[in-house]
Amino acid sequence: MTAEYPLTALHHVGIVVPDLQAAVADTRRRLGLDLRVFPAGVYRCRIHGRYAEPVTQVALSVEGPPHLELLAAVSGNDVWVPVPGVHHLGFVVDDLPAAARRLAQAGSPLVMGGLGEGRFPAGATYHRDPLGHLVELLDERTADRFARSLAEPGG
Repeated sequence: MTAEYPLTALHHVGIVVPDLQAAVADTRRRLGLDLRVFPAGVYRCRIHGRYAEPVTQVALSVEGPPHLELLAAVSGNDVWVPVPGVHHLGFVVDDLPAAARRLAQAGSPLVMGGLGEGRFPAGATYHRDPLGHLVELLDERTADRFARSLAEPGG
């Protein structure tokens, strides 16, 4: 059996943190990782099927994939909350709606899906597995956008 999301295709490991700037500074100091902090912005999405516009902010390791992704906690939802250890594993897929549908049918329902350019899901989806873990699926355009941003000097 071939895994649909093999670990060799892992794009990033995501960790939600209560203080992004402190976590970035600590990670740089302890691990020596070069992290790019992206500007905070409104993320149009659906959480449990309801429209939402949380303000999100991430930092991504320049080296990768796989990347280390640190995400600022977002109050008022159950998606971007700190948990002990890894928050989610992110995989790039070539057809996000189809992959999200297959993952949901396999027992990992859609928790959050991004919106954009008239398509849903767009950009990324989060799915919760029966053990309570989250799997993020990224479309190729989103992964490419991150790669271009990381390649820009001073990003």
